[in-house]
Amino acid sequence: MRSVLHWLGLGRHGHEPESLPLRFTGEKPVPIPPAPGVDAGSGFSAAALEMTPWTIARLGVIAKEVVERPSSAALAAARAARSCLVRFWLAAPVDGLETLFAGPIGDVYRQFLEGALPALPLDAAEQAWKEKLTEVLQQGFDRQGSVNALLALLLFLDREVMQVHDPLTHLPSWLLPLYASRCEPGLGSEPGREPTRAPAQLPPAAPFAPALPDLAPITGAACMALIGDADFLGRLSGLIHLYGMDPTDPEICRDLSMGRRQVAQVWLDVETEQLETLYRTPFGQLTDNLVASGFAREGLTQDERDLRQQLTEVAADLRHPRALNALIAALLYFPIEQVTLPADPALLPPWLERSLSKLGARPAA
Repeated sequence: MRSVLHWLGLGRHGHEPESLPLRFTGEKPVPIPPAPGVDAGSGFSAAALEMTPWTIARLGVIAKEVVERPSSAALAAARAARSCLVRFWLAAPVDGLETLFAGPIGDVYRQFLEGALPALPLDAAEQAWKEKLTEVLQQGFDRQGSVNALLALLLFLDREVMQVHDPLTHLPSWLLPLYASRCEPGLGSEPGREPTRAPAQLPPAAPFAPALPDLAPITGAACMALIGDADFLGRLSGLIHLYGMDPTDPEICRDLSMGRRQVAQVWLDVETEQLETLYRTPFGQLTDNLVASGFAREGLTQDERDLRQQLTEVAADLRHPRALNALIAALLYFPIEQVTLPADPALLPPWLERSLSKLGARPAA
């Protein structure tokens, strides 16, 4: 099975390490690197002198658009917005970072971090930014501008791919909660945060695990291609929006029901080890939007009830190799307020538990 990134039409540039530990040295401070395309020895290039006016309000609109209506155009706008934020943080005064981080620009910054963009592969220019910023941080956090560089770098990194050595010592207190949520969930820097939980120990898999049902006519490789299909994503996003405006329209409900089946089929067909990667793409955001729309409160046909029952049975058998796939697909057929998180939180991966909590699932009694 090809990877989720392949079906997005994206390829990684080089090998991506599982973790990026940052260490410290006693060398002299190094300057923040110039943007790609800027010659540090001869001043700014002509390209660097080009002005790109932007506003916080516009960036907020872009961040919302890429979440609610993911498409290739929305992603392109989000990449441009990321460039604005990177340049902003690198140019911000070091003694004003906390104030800026707590203000409107910080709110927009966190919106972009919560979206799909940081998880997507980088183009050549973005990769250059990432490498240069990483070089700066590897020189140590005792240097002026290191926190600026970290704020910029996080925009290029998915969750839990970088760790700062001894962050409680080297990072300012106002940045620790964000760092913990993005890089070290078990750090315990936020009030009430528990240490990282060990995975639940499950019994061996049953010798004859039941097969998953086919929910939609498009399956397999053709189904996976929908992950990066801008037309498919745009059409489903539009239907979700129209349903929110008029949930009584039978044509909208019929089309959205068919689209829901296809979305669920993607979750059934993707390799289990790629579920989190898929969740962090626009397709994952589309799934969240569908769950949050309340469409699952609509009445189901007998066929849909039967399929939901099959998915529930597979999801309940934690020995089944595709139990998590079935669970995510089944969630599309249950009102989120009827979903209760398990008493043992180790039964769910942290990324899914966070998502369900945010969407409105009930905590365990």
